[in-house]
Amino acid sequence: MNGMVPVTTQHNDNRRTGANLRETALSPGSVGPATFGRLFSRAVDGHVYAQPLVVPDVQLPGGARRDIVYVATMHNSLYAFDAQRAEAADPLWHTSLGPSVPLPDPEVGPSGYRDIAVEVGIVSTPVIDPVRKVLYAVAFTKDRTGYHHTLHALGLADGREALGGPVRLTADVPGTGEGSQGGRIAFDSRRQLQRAALTLANGRVYTAFASYGDRQPYHGWVLAHDAATLAPAGAFITTPGTGLGGIWQAGQGPAVDEAGALYLITGNGGFRTDGSNLGDCVVKLHPDLTVADWFAPFNNAQLNAIDADLGSAGPLLLPGTTRLAGGGKESRLYLLDTAALGHFRAGADSQIPQSFLVCPPDAQTHHIHGGPVYWDFPGGPWIYLWPENAFLRAYRFTGGRFTTTPVSISTTTDPTGVPGGSPGMPGGALSVSAHGADPAGGLLWASHPYRENANLAVVDGVLRAYAAADLRREVWNSEQRPERDRVGSYAKFVPPTVSGGKVYLPTFSKTLQVYGLLR
Repeated sequence: MNGMVPVTTQHNDNRRTGANLRETALSPGSVGPATFGRLFSRAVDGHVYAQPLVVPDVQLPGGARRDIVYVATMHNSLYAFDAQRAEAADPLWHTSLGPSVPLPDPEVGPSGYRDIAVEVGIVSTPVIDPVRKVLYAVAFTKDRTGYHHTLHALGLADGREALGGPVRLTADVPGTGEGSQGGRIAFDSRRQLQRAALTLANGRVYTAFASYGDRQPYHGWVLAHDAATLAPAGAFITTPGTGLGGIWQAGQGPAVDEAGALYLITGNGGFRTDGSNLGDCVVKLHPDLTVADWFAPFNNAQLNAIDADLGSAGPLLLPGTTRLAGGGKESRLYLLDTAALGHFRAGADSQIPQSFLVCPPDAQTHHIHGGPVYWDFPGGPWIYLWPENAFLRAYRFTGGRFTTTPVSISTTTDPTGVPGGSPGMPGGALSVSAHGADPAGGLLWASHPYRENANLAVVDGVLRAYAAADLRREVWNSEQRPERDRVGSYAKFVPPTVSGGKVYLPTFSKTLQVYGLLR
């Protein structure tokens, strides 16, 4: 219906390219302040950290068919809205997945949880199985019995529980690290946050965890559940003999290759050169969540000591290659070979294809969050990054390596943040729309804080569109006609979703903004 393209997982596909290559209505020639703007908004009941997902032509219980955009909130709500019609303001359905955890939370300590405001509920982007016609989501709740993470499978058409769910998430693995008892470590929802996007692969739903408020003891976890029955199907812990090593990736989901192997990047935590503990590492897992391979930077100990998480962004698997790209708070981009990630080599990372700084270190003010996005077109392929306190940039992939000087860079917009603050945090959350490889049709979409640092505050946001083949050309932004297009409060780390000539952008103003061509 109307050219809508399914967007069923975070950043569009399991390689996490962030690209919709079937967009025919939006292009640098059609998008501008006179032709493109906000069409309508949809009200929701909380902040939104999850990327909106889209499924065209869903048959509703009464027989009608609708294109639907799905929105998950921190109030533990799932909404299904008509993705096309401005007049259809009410949700097609709305399901609550239990009471959220209000903030401040005494469990986090006297300083509170400053990275998140108001409440904690559904943090991660859900994932959709179009064959089973269900949406999987994880809710975080607190009741008189404690804290819980619960996996739900909801019908796309009606929002009702399906597949015998919901199920509480639990795990228990061998380990002697922090929080262990009798040589075992139990998954403890009181210490974990499910921020990374859900991943559907190998007939399983994968959920990855980092810390709740940085309160120890915690570990990085990946849990697997059968996609048909929700039965437990595996568990992996990053630091069984030490601690920490969370998997947060600023909301990016684990990537998956054609053989079903999962790739993820961990944060600060315990590391051992034998690969038994994998803090600040790139990790490859078999479908059953046993370790297949890993890479640790030569300066792993230094990254850990200065809170320069490698895992502040997720991996990108470059299509048609065995290469993985990723980077973290150091602002260093790594290019790895998925056939041999490289393990650890003291003194230098000479065993891997490439690594380089995309920005000077500058006291760790150029973090990379979320992950790069990818587009292949004549003159490409390019990956796109927008680090903190820096310009949007693209790097060309050629000869099995990246050009270390940006092939294109925007010099028109540089979020400078607050004087004395941590400038530009978290940089830009990116998506690509294009009509195949046509260089005249490519757009790079970016959501970021408009003026202020979003690290520990709710601030205004802005949405921008650039010609993806020439980042010097900013063709539109939401502040050119603010009375019509202003975003509201910035939704931290969340990339825009592009489908069927529309751009769906959630906010912390309890709204979903919908932009498109003006009629």
